[in-house]
Amino acid sequence: MKNVSTAVKKPLDLSDTLYELRKAKGSLLALCDELDEFGSLVCRFDDDHSHDNAVWIALEASRDFDTWKCLIFCARDIITDQITAIDPPEADEEAKA
Repeated sequence: MKNVSTAVKKPLDLSDTLYELRKAKGSLLALCDELDEFGSLVCRFDDDHSHDNAVWIALEASRDFDTWKCLIFCARDIITDQITAIDPPEADEEAKA
């Protein structure tokens, strides 16, 4: 006799998934913008190793690391939640049984 689950599985809401993935995309685009700004400072320092340019890089890096960390983890969490919604872990366990 086949095991039949009595749990009601909520259907995947694709409109919600699309919204969440767009939020993740927004976080990643914001991270790209931050990295572009930091990259321009690095290029400026590479062209001119002045004390002022070094200070700008240090200040920008110390400010941006928290922003980068927040954006990276936000996008990661949204994407992980969506992967779990699409392919829940219990489905993997049931397939192994």
